[in-house]
Amino acid sequence: MMNTKTLLYQDLEREFGLTLALLKRIPEAHFSWKPHEKSTSLGQLASHVATLPRLMLVVLQEQELDFSKTPPRAPQPIETQETLVNTAEQMHHQVLEGLQAVDETYLLEPWLMRNGDTIILKGNRVQAIRWLGLHHLIHHRAELIVYLRLLNISVPGLYGPSADEPPVWMLRN
Repeated sequence: MMNTKTLLYQDLEREFGLTLALLKRIPEAHFSWKPHEKSTSLGQLASHVATLPRLMLVVLQEQELDFSKTPPRAPQPIETQETLVNTAEQMHHQVLEGLQAVDETYLLEPWLMRNGDTIILKGNRVQAIRWLGLHHLIHHRAELIVYLRLLNISVPGLYGPSADEPPVWMLRN
């Protein structure tokens, strides 16, 4: 039977691969495009997806995240498609390396996100990585897919076929 660390590593490795397949589709020429005035731009959203795994590193490296001590900051915008993909690859590598460096017991220790006395998230490190990192990543990746569809750009089949392509895993063969 696989342990939690192995299962988490496999989940992250797969989702990071799917994320890269999507980020490689993001056209630099449309970085400033927004589907609606209230929306974030394609480039900003793609940058967020590329750098979002940083939260997973915080979970792996810190006891908690307290926004009253470390206020959230907007990441620097990524200017090119090449930098977007390279940034995501570096983040993915750092997270997987960080996960390899810890043991199962450490991953099951409590972890907390707060803003002073207000508890935002409470669970163990595995839960925090899944909730803050993985699910958050999948959510924003889905938004990127909608943006691509609205721009009439081919959408990769991440979990199964899309209207444009077979699943990513079929394209690798």
